[in-house]
Amino acid sequence: MAAVAAVALVVSLSGCGGGASDVPDLGQVAGKVTLDGEPLPNAKVRFQPPDGRSSEGVTNASGEYTLQYNIGLSGAKVGPNDVFITTATEGTLKTVPGDDDGEWTEGAPELVPAKYLQPGTLTAEVKAGSNTFDFALESK
Repeated sequence: MAAVAAVALVVSLSGCGGGASDVPDLGQVAGKVTLDGEPLPNAKVRFQPPDGRSSEGVTNASGEYTLQYNIGLSGAKVGPNDVFITTATEGTLKTVPGDDDGEWTEGAPELVPAKYLQPGTLTAEVKAGSNTFDFALESK
């Protein structure tokens, strides 16, 4: 009976978990984001294909980013992608040990003009292999 249960478990789990076959073709993506000619640090860069999972990265102090598809897998889906860049972050609740009230802190303001947050404004055609996409944003 235990052998039958073990076989049933293996068969039932065989379609679960999303293996390597579930991962689309990815291209490695890196680049630099500037705003008015200056590096834009701490900006979230998101590549969104027409269908499927997006890829994201965060710019460093020099405005450079590298995209991650998911944990442990870098890149973005090959093909056309809408690109969204934002600096806004949500506020957080800070708590002090022994203090039940906590303190709400403001999130980071949006430095990127709204036009760059609209689908189709920034796009990228990701190819297999290595890709570099630099974005020179202007505040006016």
